Amino acid sequence: MQRLPARKLALQVAGCASLLFWLHAPALAQAPAEEAATIDARSIEGISGLEVTAEGGVEFRQGDTSVYAEHLKYNREFGRLEADGGVRLGQGSDRFNGTTLRYDTIGQTGVLENPDFLLRRRQTARGGAERIEFLGPERFRLSGAHFTTCEPGNDDWRLDARQLDLDYLEDEGVARGARLRFLGATILGSPYFSFPLENRRRSGILAPQFSQNTLRGAELGLPFYWNISPEQDAVITPTLMSKRGEQLKTLYRYLGASYAGALRLEYMPEDRVLRESRTGYSLQHEQRFTPALVGRVDMNHVTDDRYFVDLYSQVRQVSTGNLQRDGYLQYSGSVLGTGLQMQGRVQRYQTLQDPLAPIVPPYHRVPQFNFGLTRNDIGEWLDAAAPLEYVRFRHDTLVQGERSSFNPVLSAPLLAPGYFVTPKLGARVARYNLNNAAPGQPERQSISLPWMSLDAGLVFERGAHSGGERLTQTLEPRLFYVYAPYRRQDQLPLFDTVLADFNYAQLFSENRFAGGDRFGDADQLTAALTSRLLDARGVERLRATVGQRYYFADERVGLTAASPMRTSPESDWLAVVGGRFARRWSFDGALQYNPRDSRTERYGAQLRYSPEIAKVLNISYRYNRDLLRQVDVSGQWPVTAGWYAIGRYNYSLRDARVLEALGGVEYNGGCWVFRAVVQRIQAATNVSSKAIFFQLEFNGFGQIGSNETVNLFRRNVPGYSVTNPRDQTLVPPGVRENLPFEQAF
Repeated sequence: MQRLPARKLALQVAGCASLLFWLHAPALAQAPAEEAATIDARSIEGISGLEVTAEGGVEFRQGDTSVYAEHLKYNREFGRLEADGGVRLGQGSDRFNGTTLRYDTIGQTGVLENPDFLLRRRQTARGGAERIEFLGPERFRLSGAHFTTCEPGNDDWRLDARQLDLDYLEDEGVARGARLRFLGATILGSPYFSFPLENRRRSGILAPQFSQNTLRGAELGLPFYWNISPEQDAVITPTLMSKRGEQLKTLYRYLGASYAGALRLEYMPEDRVLRESRTGYSLQHEQRFTPALVGRVDMNHVTDDRYFVDLYSQVRQVSTGNLQRDGYLQYSGSVLGTGLQMQGRVQRYQTLQDPLAPIVPPYHRVPQFNFGLTRNDIGEWLDAAAPLEYVRFRHDTLVQGERSSFNPVLSAPLLAPGYFVTPKLGARVARYNLNNAAPGQPERQSISLPWMSLDAGLVFERGAHSGGERLTQTLEPRLFYVYAPYRRQDQLPLFDTVLADFNYAQLFSENRFAGGDRFGDADQLTAALTSRLLDARGVERLRATVGQRYYFADERVGLTAASPMRTSPESDWLAVVGGRFARRWSFDGALQYNPRDSRTERYGAQLRYSPEIAKVLNISYRYNRDLLRQVDVSGQWPVTAGWYAIGRYNYSLRDARVLEALGGVEYNGGCWVFRAVVQRIQAATNVSSKAIFFQLEFNGFGQIGSNETVNLFRRNVPGYSVTNPRDQTLVPPGVRENLPFEQAF
């Protein structure tokens, strides 16, 4: 073998020596050969081009690999390194300490005896072993190992394994002869299991799910995650309910370049209480055939009316009692500068009835076709829209029929920095072809109704100050006039139309009805005044609005012939106020006041206090005369070191009953989090349900319990935050470490 020029070194200068290898020539392993290796030690001897031995405080560096030891031997030609005596090995940001190291710097393989280690990834982990084998870049095999994400000095949880393989390239961990220990006690054991690293997707059995419910009893689920492909996965969860029996829950998700969707299926062979099989499914699919053509399917079905009352379901939670079955195909594009929209749709419903509170099922649309043209800046001042619709409405017990409608609109918006004026002209044209009509109701009907509106407003601004901060205050008066002549409509069916809720947005609507079967007669003017406080960034700190509608003619078109008609010359007052009046406080309030009877018809107020992450208190009150009086209180708050109380209480004062109550705790142990929640809901008119969920989460490793715990907190407590987010900047101050993990280690 030809030997490169080299010289033997035995240097000792003031107790320190150094050696630099410029690895530029050997035929072996070109990648590491391009990097220089340096050795610093108290004494170095050997042949620099082949092999050297270093003694005393040895420091070896090559690329992102470093080795510290008392004794080190390095063969440059073969990249072999041997070290002992307080060995410290660094690979990138990873750190390993041990007694003896045998390492191949070319293949990054080797063995370290009696190591402890620190692996810095998204979630920093540490541990120890009898030995660790380096199997190549980002691949490790540990024998007699223990592993945890807890900070040094804290082993609240750890995984003990006879053999532990960590493959960060394939994102997989495999443990053999493993035990999961928590607070010194073994809580899970397995001869073999695999788990994902870095919280990425990996096929395997997930942590068990536990809960307790008054309608289902003790519930245990063992989910299996199937990583089918990068674009597909599934979660299959066999579930056992002590009161009702076995159930299989399945979630399948898929994703493509032009489509995405999810299928949920639940099957119970026999409900022990009802003595019958129960099934629920849900399919959502969306596909973009071209940039302008989109289709969507939303299918939902359950076998019986009490499905959601008796069984917690991942299919869909609904409060309206209607499950949608909907599919449409929609095109949005333009032709010669004119916007074109087309949609074909089929929409049906499954109505779930509560015998003590029955509801009227909605109409099915089988089918519905929409066609629309829009064009703006015609002659640089006119906007036009021409929507057309055809719908065939079907119902088992009510009048059925077809409706064709045309609703053209012309507007000429004039916008400027300090004002706006928008006149509009429109028409409502509709034709009906009915069957199963009521006695005296014509089967063929039509209506033609023109209307016009004028919307105008001003915006004034001035400087303001609050607490030394410069603000901008606005004053925005607005007038909105609508005229629509009377056309008799009490013989028309009510397929999809209701009286719109009287709120601030409805003050500026041309039609007091929502839907296509009624257009209200109108000769009315809305006057409103809004004021805002804006900071230097344009963020709205405070807004306040008050408005009222003035009528110049009595109302003649009602929802039905028996509906009461308005005869007063003015509407109720509406007032809305809200904003963030301080960094920690925000609020919203609304009021509807009847000046004719000098009484409040409706009001609501919401107040939130949130000084920092995971500290939030919410309180709201809603009042609607003769309909509801409800108070709703919720929050998340630290009660002692690491402990957070979370809860919600929604109470109906009118009915003197609890609508929903939830109480829970969350404890952040630094490297693990425990959550528990008790929930009570009114599942039906005379049926309440109580459930208990808990979750034990080991940071960066996995969890035991139910994800529903976090979902309940998020749904019921506005502003709730987990105390162990992946983004460490969002960790609550009360549970942050004084030093980062790496520095503490």
